Amino acid sequence: MRIDETGKITLVRAMVPLVIAIASPLLLVAGAPIRRRYLRHIYREEAPVLVDKANGYVSIHYFVSSNQLGRWLCAPTEALIRTARGGR
Repeated sequence: MRIDETGKITLVRAMVPLVIAIASPLLLVAGAPIRRRYLRHIYREEAPVLVDKANGYVSIHYFVSSNQLGRWLCAPTEALIRTARGGR
């Protein structure tokens, strides 16, 4: 989405926390594997960049991947996975 489309960006910024809150039960139970898979998908080699300042482009994935609420909801399962793997 173009940076100069401020209405769309504002709408996405407002909707991302709402969608994460709706998905919170799932994220609390299985958040870490879902988040890891999603981050691998958006940061893969052939993926478009999240923020392209030269062309004035920002991806919706930027707002999802940088949302603090999503990180907090995935923290319990992340801690369980870390404990099960012996702290690795």
